[in-house]
Amino acid sequence: MARANPQSLIVGDMPFRSYETVSNAVENAKRLVAAGAEAVKAEGGREIIEQARAIVASGIPFCGHLGMLPQHVIEEGGYHVKGRKEDEHQALLADADALVQAGVFAIVLELVTSPVAKEITQRVPVPTIGIGSGSDCDGQILVTPDLLGMLPWFSLKHVKPKLNAAEQMRSVIQEWKNLI
Repeated sequence: MARANPQSLIVGDMPFRSYETVSNAVENAKRLVAAGAEAVKAEGGREIIEQARAIVASGIPFCGHLGMLPQHVIEEGGYHVKGRKEDEHQALLADADALVQAGVFAIVLELVTSPVAKEITQRVPVPTIGIGSGSDCDGQILVTPDLLGMLPWFSLKHVKPKLNAAEQMRSVIQEWKNLI
């Protein structure tokens, strides 16, 4: 990817369980950079703050990720909008503040209520990038499988699929199975 599009910022998403300890976080962040990433992103706030600080201290730019944490969807009991309850709201603010103090260059806000995403965006000195968190974030991400309808087991309010790829894939696979 780095060779194909050298003018774009390549942010490597730290894989699940690759940043459980500070030493693992730094080691794996360095591996992503060696593979062509210019920065790394990991999910969480205060619970991973030492990892974030260590990655930044090692000279690697770090992007935070708050709200819905896809790598923790099972532990969280599914996809849920965050910030509706006051304790979630306060936790998101504290996590955003902690990430900024750790030296992040940006924060992804995924499935955070629009008012809380707006508050965080106005509060922090780094850009926020929303995924289903309203229009007040500094930037937006649209996840391609969401747009293509590849995840039919839940519906998203922030994007209407333009294709039903999951059903089309199932149909093609069933057709192939019937041939063998």
